[in-house]
Amino acid sequence: MNEQLPNNTDLLFKEMEDVDTNSWLKNPANKFFLYSEGYREAGKKLHEHCSANLFYSNALVYPLIFCYRQFLELRIKELLIMSYKYLDDSEKDFPDKHNLMELWSIYRTKLLPRIESSVEKDVLDNVEKLLVEFNKEDPNSMSFRYPVTKAPNRKPSLNRTTIDLNNFKLIIDKLIYFFDWQWDMISSYQDLKQEMLSDMYRDNWR
Repeated sequence: MNEQLPNNTDLLFKEMEDVDTNSWLKNPANKFFLYSEGYREAGKKLHEHCSANLFYSNALVYPLIFCYRQFLELRIKELLIMSYKYLDDSEKDFPDKHNLMELWSIYRTKLLPRIESSVEKDVLDNVEKLLVEFNKEDPNSMSFRYPVTKAPNRKPSLNRTTIDLNNFKLIIDKLIYFFDWQWDMISSYQDLKQEMLSDMYRDNWR
């Protein structure tokens, strides 16, 4: 029994001892991308587990939806950073807020038109409609983390009774596809910009 309880030598966070069981926290790769991909993959795995084990779906639905919401928040914030960099406004930063619509509004109205104006309005409207819906259910990234709202007047954090998880997964994947497309687009434009600058500097130094 005592072996199942914490002892005075236990540590949760230990440096690597075995490469096969290690995870890198200070990875040199893109940090925002790794964080968002981690939450996306966690949501995917949780959905797969719920589909295969219906008994767990009533408990795992909360971390499942939270993971996908966290992915969306991180991806939009990363798009803001990427956009500012591409537009040479790198001193600007994303707001420290969780409201998806506040973040999306900055990207859609202030940044995307300066980067790529050909994205169809209907596409953007449909994305926004889903973000509005998600934001209504969970405006501050709290509803799927806590069963009640903040003090002093605590209320149930969720108003709906049920959710179709398969439909949620189908539609969230469409949102993910859109934001992956935006990430790829700005990344490509940034790479092209760097190539052009490199060519210009090289020509000037010949």
